[in-house]
Amino acid sequence: MELGAPGLETRLVRMEALCERHRGEFMKSGAEDDVWRLMPLIPSGNKLEAYFDHTVRLPQQEGGQGMAIISAESGRLIGLAAYLYPNRLSRRVRIGYTWLEKASRGKGLATHVQYLMIKRAHEWRARRVEWMMSTRSEAAIARMKRWNVQQEGVLRQFSRMADGGWADVAVFSIVGDEIRQMLTRLQAEIEDLSPAASQP
Repeated sequence: MELGAPGLETRLVRMEALCERHRGEFMKSGAEDDVWRLMPLIPSGNKLEAYFDHTVRLPQQEGGQGMAIISAESGRLIGLAAYLYPNRLSRRVRIGYTWLEKASRGKGLATHVQYLMIKRAHEWRARRVEWMMSTRSEAAIARMKRWNVQQEGVLRQFSRMADGGWADVAVFSIVGDEIRQMLTRLQAEIEDLSPAASQP
């Protein structure tokens, strides 16, 4: 199964391969402040349009796949995520570039998104799923720790960020049977979350 194949949805969100038709909604999404603070610098610059271009072209550039996060209720784009550096030979993939609009945070949607991303990685037959995130991403790191995802270390001053600063990067992973165990845990969690739930 391809990483961007259709069929990823829960009762709150649907995920689909990012494409040009998502550009307009993303450019109006208010993502610029978060991109400036949390995203690594890319060769084409630090403008919002450059980040969309970079993410939508991942399949051609490095075999990755940008994913649009769509609200099941409204049908509009509320965030992005991506599969990065997939390696079929070693069956590993990284989940990154995860962003939700401010109005959609604190409602359990991030859990739905991670569940769907891991589910597709598992269907793709990944043996290792990893995350590398700036230590500025405090909420995401707290979520990883709450889920008992293995932290492999912190890479000091690993990434130059869009705002020009340098960030330490925390590395997390699940491997082998941990992937299936994580899916079971997250499925139980999202079944307990109502649309008005307060968990991140």
